[in-house]
Amino acid sequence: MNLQDRLTYHSTMKKLLFICMCIIYMQQYSAAGNLNRTTGSTTTQSAGKGEYMWYPGQLSAHLQQKRLKESRQRCVNVGYPGNFYAPVFNTTFLKEVKLTQQTLITWASTGQVKLWVNDNEKAYRRNSITLPKGKYKLRFEVKADNTLPSIKVSFNGKASVEGWKAGLNNSDWNLAESSPVFGVHGRMPLDGPEKTVELKVDSICDSRNASVQNGAITLQPGGYVLLDFHELELGQLTFVVKGKGQLITVVGESKKEALSNNLKGFEQYPLDTLMLNSTETKVVFPERALRYVRLISEQGCEISNVSFQAKVWPISSLMSFECNDSHINAIWNASVATMRTSTHGFYLDGVKRDYLPWSMDAVLSTFGGDYLFGDEQVSRNCLSVAMLPLNPTKADLGIPDYPLHALVGFDHYFKRYGDFNTILSYRDRIEQLLKFYETLQDKRGFITSNVGSSWGFIPGWATKRGPDKKGAPTYAQIMLYDNFKIGANFAELWGDRKMANHYRAKAEALRKNIMQYFWDEQQGLFVNGYNAKGELDKTISHHAQYWAILAGIFPTNSLDHLFEELPKIPYYRDYVSYEKGYEFLAYSKARKVREMWDFLLDVFGCWLEQGHTRFPENFSYKKSVDEQFVFYKRPFGLSLCHGANGVPGVVAVLNGIAGFSQSDREPNHYTIRPDLMDLKWANIEFPVKEGKIKLQLKRIGKSVIEIPAGCKVDFVDNNNRTISLGKGGVYMIDSK
Repeated sequence: MNLQDRLTYHSTMKKLLFICMCIIYMQQYSAAGNLNRTTGSTTTQSAGKGEYMWYPGQLSAHLQQKRLKESRQRCVNVGYPGNFYAPVFNTTFLKEVKLTQQTLITWASTGQVKLWVNDNEKAYRRNSITLPKGKYKLRFEVKADNTLPSIKVSFNGKASVEGWKAGLNNSDWNLAESSPVFGVHGRMPLDGPEKTVELKVDSICDSRNASVQNGAITLQPGGYVLLDFHELELGQLTFVVKGKGQLITVVGESKKEALSNNLKGFEQYPLDTLMLNSTETKVVFPERALRYVRLISEQGCEISNVSFQAKVWPISSLMSFECNDSHINAIWNASVATMRTSTHGFYLDGVKRDYLPWSMDAVLSTFGGDYLFGDEQVSRNCLSVAMLPLNPTKADLGIPDYPLHALVGFDHYFKRYGDFNTILSYRDRIEQLLKFYETLQDKRGFITSNVGSSWGFIPGWATKRGPDKKGAPTYAQIMLYDNFKIGANFAELWGDRKMANHYRAKAEALRKNIMQYFWDEQQGLFVNGYNAKGELDKTISHHAQYWAILAGIFPTNSLDHLFEELPKIPYYRDYVSYEKGYEFLAYSKARKVREMWDFLLDVFGCWLEQGHTRFPENFSYKKSVDEQFVFYKRPFGLSLCHGANGVPGVVAVLNGIAGFSQSDREPNHYTIRPDLMDLKWANIEFPVKEGKIKLQLKRIGKSVIEIPAGCKVDFVDNNNRTISLGKGGVYMIDSK
């Protein structure tokens, strides 16, 4: 089926779905408050560098523990493999200053503070000291009690975060970290900056012995009503109720879950049953992740003012997209909503099921979030949590390949923001991580599953074709090769030529062995790798192929063959996992844009046709609707909103339709190679570190591109003609 046929098919399916929804939905309740219509005006990103400072990576460490505590209070099944960067409770902050006038220095902190001026401990009152004109070395020691040690220092009332160093001892120093979102406007760094958006009920899906009039719900004895807020978010359900007997409230991500009476099979602890006594009562429930709510009355009641107070992260939309096809627009909108819902200090796993950052998921999410929202601290938190503790050992390693995502993410972060100070701030952990993986290599340079927890390697859940998680999979060796390359580039940038040469040599030796042992010339593809018995598994799955493209080692003369073979792989579209964002980056790099969107319209589009508004952790769209919610052998174990699966739609627009890419050698040199497929037009706006690139693309006629100053852009048109744009401005390009 070609793309045009696919679009026609999806248009027909959408009309059928609309008819079914009209039959199912009894009546409209109130669509006011839809999150997609309100979020843009209520969430804004603060400007500036921030106010409080902390040791780099420690905000992530403490916030992870906070999320873990919150998760355990709400979620039933919570657990982590491996060890992470441990929170510390003492940090010293150092800065040498030259004061040109008498200066009042004040500070606020999350802990107890000691101050040294020129290595002399100073007495002070009310967290302030006045110093005369001159040069000084200021050293603040912060000792916190079970929280992040951080400090806000002001000179004559103006917060200072530039030029400060932070140390966990008095000999090794790093650049202090700060954020315009965490620890500003009177909040401490760990205080939640979330905004509240009120969602009203979008529709009533089902009811029994119930009536609705003027927004009030009347439930007769034994009656119930199933409410749909349309958006899946984390927040608090609230309403006013008057009646008698018990009122049971059941919440869920899906209709099936909210209608289920098997509360023991839920991923969140059930809400308390209310005992009504004929008195009108306002109810505010504890936080839950939900879209649907079922209210069940024992003896009858009246319910009014139903709303859901959704908790959303304060981020603005930096990227926008619209085209002439409603189905592609729908996938884009659901991708953005999925990532927005999952953003709470990290790009999280399922907000309902565990509310935790996982290494692969979090790092992959930055490839979408950094262009959608540009919250640098959220991305740094994700990169830090992906790394192992200081001076890692085998005992720290849970899933062997997960820390390998960290450097892939740092490389992306540096290209996106041009912030080398962050790379320097994490230099010690980067170097330790690389050295640690060297100790795990066998004589051929490969890493195997004989380290870490019982989990083994996990490239994603789509592994019915392998590779064996207990062996030495090809994709993991390619990731290690990529890590060595990135490590060499970073070492070159921070001036360690010896280290750079070392890791370039390590990378090249590993590349040769990968090609020798894992490239199958007869099949023209990479095989799975070694299984747990040490035998070579020549089965073909997709994981090694896309990592090889991303790492630059897939033979270019075999690319067309690869994309002919991918659809033939059994289960390829039957089981789709959260690693798809990486794979679609490979599709984009290979310029297989039609193939990518065909996949999205088929699998992701099918999910939307079922009525969902967020993308889940795992697609098994050929299973029955009831079976699709089952995961970990639990009836509702599937995360129906998973940040990492918001990335494919973003990648398919940014790197696919817009054809955006960035030079490895010149970070301010970009390429735009559009592929509109059968689209008539597409308008795309996205951020780069120099500003924004704005595209008005037309398949026939003149396209418009606006680029910021400070960068170069090569625009490659339909005829493969390159038009080089070297100055900021607006350009008209004939698309013939």
